[in-house]
Amino acid sequence: MDEARDPLPELSFRGLTEDDHAVIKALHEDWFPVRYSAGFYDAAVRGRMVGTGEAIFHLVAEDARTREMVGLVTAQLTDARRCGDALFEPARDFDLNECERVVYVLTLGTVAKYRRRGVSTELLRRCLARAEAEPRCGCVYLHVITYNAAAIAFYERAGFERVREIPNYYRIEGEDYACYVYARFLDRARRAPGAAPSLWLASSLAGLVPAAFRSCFKRRLW
Repeated sequence: MDEARDPLPELSFRGLTEDDHAVIKALHEDWFPVRYSAGFYDAAVRGRMVGTGEAIFHLVAEDARTREMVGLVTAQLTDARRCGDALFEPARDFDLNECERVVYVLTLGTVAKYRRRGVSTELLRRCLARAEAEPRCGCVYLHVITYNAAAIAFYERAGFERVREIPNYYRIEGEDYACYVYARFLDRARRAPGAAPSLWLASSLAGLVPAAFRSCFKRRLW
């Protein structure tokens, strides 16, 4: 994931299908140090969240010439009170009546030979547009391992803010690694100057991610 340098290839977009199961499993294992359970892939290709069966947002980018899958984003619209991350703190001047829901980016990746050509940028843009279209959605957020400098730079260029660091979030090859919580707050989330603060507060830091998604992480990672 990085800013575009070569021209963006002609892309086509579609949702996941059950025929994509083996492809997305191979891509996720190439893209991420986390190993996801078989249930994650089984649910994703049906457009569902593992464990809950709730609908997820899923978008495949294909090279329009070759029909090769070159990128993918999956995300979940969830209740801000249940998301596990205290995203909307009183001091940040949020209109919490407009922040009842959030979009959590589950996974976002691009095939290596298509990186730095704007594929991830376009997938993220479409994910943000989907969030903007959801009433009372206040932000899009995600977690990124602290050593992934390229991903951190990508999200910061896209307007995401670092909210906090969570220690011991990932366990990889027997070692614990921290993550950062990054969020891009939508314009509607900002309280108008002079408006009274809301009495509603988001949940305290607890589950860290939606519990159903966290359960799909395999503890033995490569």
